[in-house]
Amino acid sequence: MPASTGDDLEKLLAELRDLVPGAFPDGVLDARLLLESVGAAEPSGSGFAFSWPGLEEARDAARAATTATLLPDVDASLRWEESRDVLVEGDNLQVLKLLKAGYDRQAKLIYIDPPYNTGETFTYNDSFAVPESEYLAATGQLDAQGNATTSRIESGGRKHAPWLSFMFPRLTVARGLLRRDGVILVSIDNNEVHHLRLLLDAVFGADNFVDMMTWRGARKGDGKLTAGGQDYILVYARDLAFLKANDVRWREEKTGLAEIYAKVDELRAEFGTNYEEATKGLREWFKSLRDDHPSRDHDYYDRIDANGVWFSDNISSPNYRENLRYEWKGYQPPENGWRYEEATMQRLDAEGRLIYPEDMTRRVQIKSYLHTREQWAPASVFYKDRRAASTALKKLMGSKVFDNPKNTDVLARLFSAMTAEDDLIVDFFAGSGSTGQAVWEQNQIDGMRRRWVLVQIPEIPDSSEESGRNAVKAGYETIFEVTAERLRRSSALPGTREVAKGFRIFRAGPSNLRIDPPVFVTEDTTNGAFFERAMFQAADAPVLEGADPLAVAWEVVLKSTATRLDAKVEVVRVGDVDVYQFSSADGSGEGRLMVCLGAFTLDAAAEIGLNDTDTLILRGDIVEDSVTLTLAPRLQSRLVLLERIAREVSL
Repeated sequence: MPASTGDDLEKLLAELRDLVPGAFPDGVLDARLLLESVGAAEPSGSGFAFSWPGLEEARDAARAATTATLLPDVDASLRWEESRDVLVEGDNLQVLKLLKAGYDRQAKLIYIDPPYNTGETFTYNDSFAVPESEYLAATGQLDAQGNATTSRIESGGRKHAPWLSFMFPRLTVARGLLRRDGVILVSIDNNEVHHLRLLLDAVFGADNFVDMMTWRGARKGDGKLTAGGQDYILVYARDLAFLKANDVRWREEKTGLAEIYAKVDELRAEFGTNYEEATKGLREWFKSLRDDHPSRDHDYYDRIDANGVWFSDNISSPNYRENLRYEWKGYQPPENGWRYEEATMQRLDAEGRLIYPEDMTRRVQIKSYLHTREQWAPASVFYKDRRAASTALKKLMGSKVFDNPKNTDVLARLFSAMTAEDDLIVDFFAGSGSTGQAVWEQNQIDGMRRRWVLVQIPEIPDSSEESGRNAVKAGYETIFEVTAERLRRSSALPGTREVAKGFRIFRAGPSNLRIDPPVFVTEDTTNGAFFERAMFQAADAPVLEGADPLAVAWEVVLKSTATRLDAKVEVVRVGDVDVYQFSSADGSGEGRLMVCLGAFTLDAAAEIGLNDTDTLILRGDIVEDSVTLTLAPRLQSRLVLLERIAREVSL
């Protein structure tokens, strides 16, 4: 019994850690943080916690429902019918909430490059800095009369707290989109990297921190103290323990290999079988390369023989295994044993791969060839001059219409290492659309079919900047239009392989469903008047007059089912009504999902062959009660009615 109880407790803790990772700041449950995260306790100042003025409001923003919807724009899309990639225009917090039903635990990777907090103005909330007096009052440094409550006033946080409040709900909602083996990468600069890591600890759990990559760009020639020029990419797993338990390994192709192989061929041609002189020439060549040359990362492969370029590698087992502890040709085994079983050692010896020292007390080693190890884990520090990305985008768009785009080749390498066939990649700070183009480029290289969902707010170009003036001059009214056009143009770029390139456009907008303000009771409101007003509102149609039926159908399925934005939609005319049939792009799912916003009849049900596995959504204010009473026992929970107030007859 005690063992069973303990197992149940561990299972419960594991589920809580997955649902509320921020309640485990040091890997151990903090009950206060757990209660605070669900709004069930007052914040306490005791114990370690990452907090700022506005945290509770940020939590409320993450929990609040959205009344927005996503409207399909088929005309602005590129090859709508066959496209599985999606570009969404709108505020990303609202869009993320609208994606929750269909994309819950669907994304393998999220990459974002959010607005950096440099003290300048931003589109999302004008400025991440709040008035000093407001900040001092919120932090208790001023009393109600405006008098200081402390002799040491701190006001620096007013530039950071609003940015954290801006990021918190977006990261919280986005976490729900990640698969259990998923990962999020967040680009950031020096100004907020320290706060962002604490914020990601609170949202994803400190135990799920993977790495902080350093992206070295061009050195700043006018740097007064240090050259700078680097950004960071914080990497967090949805469940790092799951990745380790399943021995998940991220791998990317090594760069700089082509140059090494070319040099080896050149040395072989010059020295023939004189491998000693060829090796000497290879080492001299490595020394001549600049520090940031990609081939320098492999300069330990500094010997040449008939089979290629190699280095002498350790042959001892990383873990103790008794069957690997055997004497080999008079050489005693390492402490943990050899890396290979005896039969493998015999094969390696026959191939000339083993290196035997003259001193029998020294270790046998193995030739490790570069051509057998052309992949490795992504580097934590890498160099890439960002100016190349700006030049490439300027050439693609015809002028400079966007500042500081990300390098698509860098993103493509990361996506290649961490994702695979049919994986979904999400970027809800899409900017110029670098992520979408990077996914397409990598798909062209390896022939895979990764998918993406990008979100970009319709930000007005900044006419005080050269890029903004150029964008306006070119006819782009918003940055979203730049994003869409960049993707259209990049879809036509040649690649190694031909892959499908197209995308659907959805735009966030107000709901097509009627949403009335709450009815409040005042001093002069009688019970009868209150009831009459509430019933008057409830009697209205559930759908706004003049709403586009296709847009309504999309809104209903996105909010009430697990439908994704790449779903296929077929419009079937049945009698006098249209029936919208939704099906998943990959053909998965049981039964059909159908929406009818007209006067659906039993004859229509028979004509479309309605069966018990189908889901049917109807307007309850239009469909006759006899139809509802007939269909409800058959479909049960698969029958969904749009109506302002539930009626007994429809249950």
